[in-house]
Amino acid sequence: MTSLYQRSRALHSVPYRDLLGSLSLFGFFLAVLSLVLEVRHRDRSLGAFLVPAALLFLLVALLVPSAGAPPAPELRGSLFALHVTLNMLAYAAFAVAFCLSTLYLVVGRSLKKVSARGFDGPASRLPTLGYLERANRTSLGVGVLALAIGLSCGVSWAARVWGPEHPGWYLDSKIWAAFVTLVFYTVVVVRAHRGAPPVVTARLTLAGFALVLVSYTAINLFVSRLHSFT
Repeated sequence: MTSLYQRSRALHSVPYRDLLGSLSLFGFFLAVLSLVLEVRHRDRSLGAFLVPAALLFLLVALLVPSAGAPPAPELRGSLFALHVTLNMLAYAAFAVAFCLSTLYLVVGRSLKKVSARGFDGPASRLPTLGYLERANRTSLGVGVLALAIGLSCGVSWAARVWGPEHPGWYLDSKIWAAFVTLVFYTVVVVRAHRGAPPVVTARLTLAGFALVLVSYTAINLFVSRLHSFT
């Protein structure tokens, strides 16, 4: 967090508008979400899986040098910062949901192969299916809420800043990818709260994470001109 703050002061803008900066924030949010889930559901079994991943992202962001080029004048302001921050929080929440869903399917499949006594030894420390289901719903809910607000902030900011210079900004592939991701996960959350089988929710969450990967990296690196990493 200190590194992000120092970069922010040096750039006079959000310190995660580039790929490495966003990876640093991504790792930070993974750690925060791990703590939130631990407190919310009173279960510490997930930390052993998420914290190493968070440290890995933070380590990569610290070790690999960034160009640190000055941002464009329009890439500043509280609305822009809120837009980027909330979108990154949403992607991190969906990544956590992806991990939870993977664990749910793995643990559920493994339980069918063991005796009625359940897991023994180190395997007994795996999260329970009930916890994984509840934590997955929480993560998905956080992701949908953060992405909805972040996307709204981004649209408002773009209409004000890009409107005169980029009249077709609303056709940018990044915006539509984020919108499709939001719609997909909203449907998953609504289905989950209406009683959809947890295994179906887990599989949909895994499928939806492909949208996150496309929106977060591929489009920024290879497709979008207005949302390219700098």
